[in-house]
Amino acid sequence: MYFAAGTMGGILPDIDSDHSIPIQIIFSFFAIVLAFLTVFSKAGVYSIAELCLLWIGVYVAIRYVACKLFARFTVHRGIFHSLLAALFFWFLAASIAYHGFAVPAFNAWLVGCFVGMGYIVHLTLDELYSVDLMGATFKKSFGTALKIASLTYIKATIFLSIATLLLFYFATPKYDVFVQTLGNSHIYGGIRDKLLPKGGWFTE
Repeated sequence: MYFAAGTMGGILPDIDSDHSIPIQIIFSFFAIVLAFLTVFSKAGVYSIAELCLLWIGVYVAIRYVACKLFARFTVHRGIFHSLLAALFFWFLAASIAYHGFAVPAFNAWLVGCFVGMGYIVHLTLDELYSVDLMGATFKKSFGTALKIASLTYIKATIFLSIATLLLFYFATPKYDVFVQTLGNSHIYGGIRDKLLPKGGWFTE
């Protein structure tokens, strides 16, 4: 689950690329998940035929309509190539895991962490690619991949900042256990004890 979350986070920064494979993968994934969640929530209300139509309607609305609108109103390497966006998707992933899939709060936060880490790795690699090490020069794309927020698209930055705060305060699971666990020195002691072999390498 964590590996899948990290992989998803690694392709999320390219969702603002109008004709990229990542945007198709992501919107297809969310369309299927939301379609099934909608059907499950109405399973005791509608007939099987109605549920099938409901599934198709939700899938088409997310996969094609929402995807087209998203591509129209976003700019590649705009607000989504920022640490603010990584934070937003961290909170969003934790919220979806907790509320949508009944993942315990601690594990939901870990899912969000892996999404956020995958997101930041993508931004970092994009930024490193913008440096020509052989020629000791910077490409035109330098500075557009890894930034705190986008000052060029200030309205989008304000909107995403508000959305991130609202998501954190009203949708994310409780983080007490998560913070306490990360601050527990015994956990790091156990990792340190098992990090290297106590005897020789590959000996039973």
